[in-house]
Amino acid sequence: MATIMSNRPAVYLVAVEDVAQSPLIRGQVINVLKMMAGQGAPCPLALVTLYPLLNWWRNRGRLAGLRAELAESGIAFHAWPIAFMTRHFYMSRPWLVFYRIQAWLAALWISLRLRPALMHCRSYPATLVGAMVKRLAGARLICDARALYPEEGAVREDGGKIVMLSDADFAAWKRIEAGLMQRADAIAAISQPMADILAEQYPESRSRVLVAPTCTPVPAQADLDVWQPAVRAELGLADRLVVAYSGSWFEPEPAIALFRRLQEALPGAPWEFLLLISSRGGGDAADRREEIAEVVRRGLAPGAGCRVISAPQGQVLRYLAAADLAAQPVAPPARAAIDNRYELMARTVLSVKFAEYLAAGLPVIVSRWHGAAADIVESQDLGVVYDRVSPAALAHWLTAWQADRATSRSRAWHYARDHFDTGALAARYLALYRQLL
Repeated sequence: MATIMSNRPAVYLVAVEDVAQSPLIRGQVINVLKMMAGQGAPCPLALVTLYPLLNWWRNRGRLAGLRAELAESGIAFHAWPIAFMTRHFYMSRPWLVFYRIQAWLAALWISLRLRPALMHCRSYPATLVGAMVKRLAGARLICDARALYPEEGAVREDGGKIVMLSDADFAAWKRIEAGLMQRADAIAAISQPMADILAEQYPESRSRVLVAPTCTPVPAQADLDVWQPAVRAELGLADRLVVAYSGSWFEPEPAIALFRRLQEALPGAPWEFLLLISSRGGGDAADRREEIAEVVRRGLAPGAGCRVISAPQGQVLRYLAAADLAAQPVAPPARAAIDNRYELMARTVLSVKFAEYLAAGLPVIVSRWHGAAADIVESQDLGVVYDRVSPAALAHWLTAWQADRATSRSRAWHYARDHFDTGALAARYLALYRQLL
């Protein structure tokens, strides 16, 4: 049983994501908080979301259900309505002014109503609120920066955002970032490269930066051993060499280019490409399964197959377990050569799908533009970085992998269990809470 260090709560604040509907928030926030409560938190826990007014009305039933669910774990839940949802765009300066007004109101409410001892803020917009609460209520502040928000907002055009940051907006957010880094009592980065970048840009904050990676449930190896033959039989994949891709959207061009490279590396192999497209995927991808499969088939050499499955989040690991390898392709950004912010952002990338691949025991064929994941793959021998090796080296790696599949599968699973398991991240956060309190 954990020692109670404060009767005032630790507030986990979400400001740019949809707590009622997002599978990402379910896995990375809600499940982690419930795990923290189960492991013994040193203070009461509360989840607060700044939620758009229209969605707040439409999803009031889901919000009530989430409140009841969290209450069973002893976690309070509060949804504070705001006038817009920032997940649809990066906040330019005009929107930022509007957001700051609402942020002050939310900070005042949190300070007076909850009197938190600690503010754990997911994302830069949430940390703006947390910094105000620190000033008003004396709370300790964790800036849980899940991405380099200014760099991402300026250059990442594939994230579903409809508004990007201009150069002036970028400069404004870098000034805000500097202030947040100074005020935060701890700064959580999603990957080691991201921690290194923040420590380099803000040397005075170096001692307060830690790595808190993405997480996923890691099934028992015995479960994987049961799922693999069962799902392969269900899908008719018994004799195929299966490469899985999982995601909420799908870019055909880089994926097909990678699939062709694999075919050329092992031309006689019975390749099958299994695409798991989220049932909540952007652009209605889940409703275009056969269309997507046909596009991929047309781009492949003869003998390879492709099938697309719309998988609910709870079934993704089961389907992944049926594969032999996992693919994480991406197209090189067109402007990367003239804007170093692309490279800076890419160095930090460590996605949920990468953690899920390893949790399913799959070696990963990854692009160097998934920087942190690529570094882990190379340093831990968990796959191959396909755009850093020659065609001959890729063929050599595939041949070596085929000679000892069981060892590669076990190594991937053990790394996921030790580094990305939900319980491991919960324990890391609890240790930080105790340190700050």
